Amino acid sequence: MTAARWRAALVLLALVAGAAAVLTNLALFPLYSLNRDDSVYVALARLLQTGAVTLPADHDAFRPWASAVVGDRIVLKYAPPWPAVIAAGDWLTGSPRAALAVSAAAAAVLVALLAAEVLRDRVAALTAGALFALSPVVLVQSGTYLPYLSALALGLGAAVLLLSGARLGSTPRLVLAGAVAGVAAFARPFDALLTVAPFGLAVLLARDRGGLSRVGVVWRVAAGALPVLALTLVYNAAVVGGPLRLPFTVTGPQDTFGFGERGVFPEYTVEFTPADGVAGLLTNLVGTPGWVAGGLVLVALAVLGLLRSRGPGRWAVAALAVVVPLGYLPFWGPWAMSTQWDGLALFGPFYWLPVVVPLVVLGAAGLVRVARRNRPAAAGLVVVMAVLTALAVPGPVAGHRAVSGQYRAVQQVVADADLDDALLFLPRRGDLGFVSSTPFLENDPSLRQPVLYAEQRGGADLALAERFPGRSLHRLSEDADAPPVVEPLQVDAGPQVTLRLRLTAPAGRPDAVAYLTAGDRTREQPLPPSGEVSWTVGTAPGAVPLEGAGVLAVGVAVPGDDGPAGRWERRIAFRTVDGGARVELLRPGQAWARTGGGPWLPDAVGSPVEEIAPVR
Repeated sequence: MTAARWRAALVLLALVAGAAAVLTNLALFPLYSLNRDDSVYVALARLLQTGAVTLPADHDAFRPWASAVVGDRIVLKYAPPWPAVIAAGDWLTGSPRAALAVSAAAAAVLVALLAAEVLRDRVAALTAGALFALSPVVLVQSGTYLPYLSALALGLGAAVLLLSGARLGSTPRLVLAGAVAGVAAFARPFDALLTVAPFGLAVLLARDRGGLSRVGVVWRVAAGALPVLALTLVYNAAVVGGPLRLPFTVTGPQDTFGFGERGVFPEYTVEFTPADGVAGLLTNLVGTPGWVAGGLVLVALAVLGLLRSRGPGRWAVAALAVVVPLGYLPFWGPWAMSTQWDGLALFGPFYWLPVVVPLVVLGAAGLVRVARRNRPAAAGLVVVMAVLTALAVPGPVAGHRAVSGQYRAVQQVVADADLDDALLFLPRRGDLGFVSSTPFLENDPSLRQPVLYAEQRGGADLALAERFPGRSLHRLSEDADAPPVVEPLQVDAGPQVTLRLRLTAPAGRPDAVAYLTAGDRTREQPLPPSGEVSWTVGTAPGAVPLEGAGVLAVGVAVPGDDGPAGRWERRIAFRTVDGGARVELLRPGQAWARTGGGPWLPDAVGSPVEEIAPVR
């Protein structure tokens, strides 16, 4: 293949991969994905466009979910390299999707360049790039704003520059390899280590390094890496408070490697054991063939390609298939994505994304070898590979479209509410963002927009309402069994406020009890036949006293033989002001229900606890 055709083919590969990324995003992830981390990367990109990397602490109620207050600033959990690409793409083209195209195109081309460097065969290299771009896991990742594909592209860029720089004895390439590796480490340190280390070791062990000594190679690579690493340390010190403290740690120390209690936030952890780590490794291992172009046929061809190829570079490529899975064994993510949520089923083994590289590079070598010996056999293999790939696609596509449909339903409810100059409280945002159905409801860093989206925080909501006095108040109430509802809210205030409720108990249950709970105080009374109950809270004699700020609950309980058979209640945010002389309530309260010994669940539609206009 001539140099001109080679360059033209790489351009075509880049265009196809980039277009596929944008189309995948439009088709499957128009409002972000089930992972929801992608919205955080876009949030940081928009923050970077303002010239900042953190938010003021008083934006806490509006912050993206994977973030935390550090000192007087809000720090997002993720590092800025990939968000910077998103921001640049948005600035240059008017759409953040440009970054998706760039990331996918770069990764596919770099796979081809790596294959060309290792195999010394441009036909096989282009085949590897095509197999990579067509792998379902790559297509899915390329359509999201998640960082795994861009991180892999950085690692591949460093690997190509290392191998070619050592072969040619090129100082510019080796210095640039160090710089790219440094950016990769800034973005995702552990992924950079696992991806780049095998190639660095291969260069140091090679007999021929273009006339350079091992020390000479190391110094050249270090010259490129050290300035970027210094920038990383400065960023960490300025943003997180210490040069060796990563932004990733701001949500707590439990989201890390090792065994024990693991989770994104301390309040939501699971026990992760060595057996779980092995189980996660095996589950991802079994699932990986279904997420690469050609499935098990590609795996078999990769074995053939490894055995029939020449050159030490192939062992560095093959090492990724071992180093990455073993490196991630003590991390809870690969296990959680196969047991705690549908990560593996919908997104593929994204923590193992570098493993796709040896499969496609060595698989392409095996396929080209078969084609040069027996074209009909190779054609038959390609048909089988295409069928296996096609069979792997419908499940994830259907799953992602279902999630997108749920997001669109919520989006439509919010749009139909026709809010303007409003404050919309979202009950499942903030630290619960990983279960939120509204990742697409985003705040501009300036907070200057028609609707502000705030995390619901109980009594603190009243202080937030006071901070934005001109905005109407609303809450998005979600119920697993019914469409979401945008409820208008109002603040009722006075020395005391009387709550009038209409409570409906299950038929034939005269033993139902009405109750009010505020802090550690609970008041009860039998439910009258009319179902109407009044409670007075505040400072009046006989009123239920309230202190500080929090949430009170009013509802009805139906006793059972071994405990409550059911409870239905409304939770009302309150706070006291003017030195405790006045009380404020944010009404109506949010409806919740609990049946038997099950968990409390939202009960937005058809709640048997109805609030009647307040009496002061």
